[in-house]
Amino acid sequence: GHTDADGSDAHNLDLSRRRAESVQAWLVAKESVAAARIATEAKGETEPVAPNDGREGRALNRRVEILFEKRL
Repeated sequence: GHTDADGSDAHNLDLSRRRAESVQAWLVAKESVAAARIATEAKGETEPVAPNDGREGRALNRRVEILFEKRL
């Protein structure tokens, strides 16, 4: 989970944690993914993909990224 730079670091870290956990809950409830197969991580505002000085950039920074691990 990621956030824009508005708000305090602590608030953004908590917000990004809740954002990631919300996606996890949706995947478990709606897509029947086993919760044990999902790890969440809060990034807060530490890894922006766009500048935080405009509305569009801040919107891009508020996101959840899903990474898939290939199993052998």
